[in-house]
Amino acid sequence: MDIGEEGQEFVMRACTIEYLAPAVFDDLIEVYVRMARIGRTSVTYEFAAYRARDELLMVTATQTLVLVDLEERKAVAIPDSYKERVRSFEGDALAT
Repeated sequence: MDIGEEGQEFVMRACTIEYLAPAVFDDLIEVYVRMARIGRTSVTYEFAAYRARDELLMVTATQTLVLVDLEERKAVAIPDSYKERVRSFEGDALAT
C-alpha cells in the first residue's frame, strides 16, 4: 500500500519485545499483527506470537514507526487517504 509521496518511508523509532516462552526447532508459530494506533506522523503495531500446538503465548511486541521525508530527514504527516484505508480495516479498535 502506498504511504505518501515518493521519498517518504516509515522508519523505526521504538521497538519493545517481551519473550515469554522458548521456541524449539520445528515449532509452528502463529504471529498476529495489528496496527494499534495511528497518529499525525507515526503508527504503532502490536505483535503476538503463539505456539500453534497448544496456543501458548510466546512473544509480545510493539513497534512504533515514523513517516519520514528521507531527503530532509524530518517527520511528515501521514496522508489522510492512508489513515482511512487503515481505519476501514482495523475498525473502532484503532487508537488515534
